[in-house]
Formats: sequence, structure tokens, C-alpha cells
Amino acid sequence: MNFKAVPSPWLKWVIFALLAAVWGSSFILMKRGLVSFGPHHIGLMRIGIAFLFTLVYAFRRLKEYRSVDFWPLAVVGFFGNGIPYFLFPMAVRKIDSSVVGMLNSLVPLFTMAIGVAFFGKRVRWLQVVGVFVGLSGAAFLLSPWNAAPGQELIYGLLPILGTVMYAISVNTIGQKLVHLSPMALTLLSFAIVGIPALILLFAGTDFVEIVSTRPGAWQSFGYVLILGTLSSSISVVLFNRLIHMTSPIFASTITYFVPIVALMWGAFDGEHIGWLHFAGAGLILMGVYLVNRKR
Repeated sequence: MNFKAVPSPWLKWVIFALLAAVWGSSFILMKRGLVSFGPHHIGLMRIGIAFLFTLVYAFRRLKEYRSVDFWPLAVVGFFGNGIPYFLFPMAVRKIDSSVVGMLNSLVPLFTMAIGVAFFGKRVRWLQVVGVFVGLSGAAFLLSPWNAAPGQELIYGLLPILGTVMYAISVNTIGQKLVHLSPMALTLLSFAIVGIPALILLFAGTDFVEIVSTRPGAWQSFGYVLILGTLSSSISVVLFNRLIHMTSPIFASTITYFVPIVALMWGAFDGEHIGWLHFAGAGLILMGVYLVNRKR
């Protein structure tokens, strides 16, 4: 998209809407990819595709690498761009993609909690209340009376673990890697996990056999391709540009719209969605609001 053609006052809203749509659609894309591939295929493909795509437009940023940054970049690579990419499709395989999308909204809560516990950040009592409100919403979503028949809700813990890892990554970036440009940070962190992921995908899985023999495999690969390029590469750059144009507070409000998009896709795909789901999502978003609320 040519952003130069968008009037300046509207540009932030265009980027905002694109990010909410792309990130909210990630979970239905995982679901479509799982038609032909396993969660480990999805994770390896997504990481590898994101790395290669980022390398194409940001390879010049490799010069920003410093050896002292290796371990923080490794943390961001594995916790921000690696392990969660396996946890989320594992969850989507067993529970509704809309529920996984709603649980993903816990990231700001865990970001605050981990920042307080391990990075010396200060906390207000209202933020503590927000964490407990948000977690109660997650428990509500995963409660037995709120489940569709046949769903294994133990898998609901996987996206929660993924949000904890995202939170570790966010805090690491804020404390250790603020000197890197957004493109360099994206490329270098993906490089650490992307190269091993590509080797494992082709040498350690039956990926080639699946795309060669299984009907519909290329269509599923197309969904993962969108996931890797838009959700895992371009969106990071757009998000950082949005922060630069506005503020972290404005950019963080995308959190409120991602589960709405995920719910809409779930309803379109025939997933079981009732008022209890809206109640659980509402509690999570209320918790996020309290955590982000100014004095």
C-alpha cells in the first residue's frame, strides 16, 4: 500500500486499522494452515518466512549488530518470534481460534507484571487490580461451562504461556535493545531463530512430502505465507512507525480491537460464540484498561 497517498491526518488511523485487522486475523490463518500441516510445520514456516521476507527489505540493517546484543536478541528471538509461534497453533488445533485471539489480549497485563517482578518497574494498586481482573476473564473463557463440545481446555494454557513470553520479549526490548532501529531489531531477532527453523523445516520434517503429495497443501501454505509476511514481519515495522507518529499509549489501544476481529472471524467460520465469551473478553479488556490507565 502506498502510504504517501493517504492524507497525513488519516495515516495513523489507516495503520491502526491495518494492524488490528492483520493481528486479529492471525488466528483464523493458523486454523486454515492446520488443515494440511501440523503445529510444528506452522511454527517453522512462519519463523522462516518472516526471516527471509525481513531480510529482503532490511538486510542493510545487519551492520547495526553488536556482539553485546546477542543474548538480548536471543531472548527476543525465542520468546518474541519463536516459541509462541508453536504454542498458538497447538492451541488453535484444539480450541476455537476466537478464544485464542481473546486470550492473546493478556500481553499488556503480563508485560506490566514481568516488568515489576524482574525489571524494577513501579506499579500502582490499580494496575494490580487490572491484572487480577484480566486473569479472571481468562479463567472465565476457559471454564468448563463456557466450552464448545469436544474442546480440550487444557490447551487454553498454551496461548497464555505465549503471552507471558511476548511480555518477556517486550520488556527485554525496552531495557536492552532500544538503541536498535525497528528494522534491525526485527531482522536480527528473526535471524537467530529463522536460520535454524528453515534447516529443521526442510531437513527434520515431512514438509516437502506434504506440499508435493497432499491435496490442498499449497492453499494452506498460502495462509501461512500471509501469516509470516504480514503478521510477523511488516506489522512489526508498521507498529513501530505508529508509535513514532503518535505515542505508545495510542498504539497499545490496538489490544482492544484484535479480539474483536478474532471474534468476527470465529463467528464467520461457525465457531461456538455466546454471551459468556463476550463476558470473558470484556473482563480481559477491562483489566488491560486498568493496567494502562494514567493516574
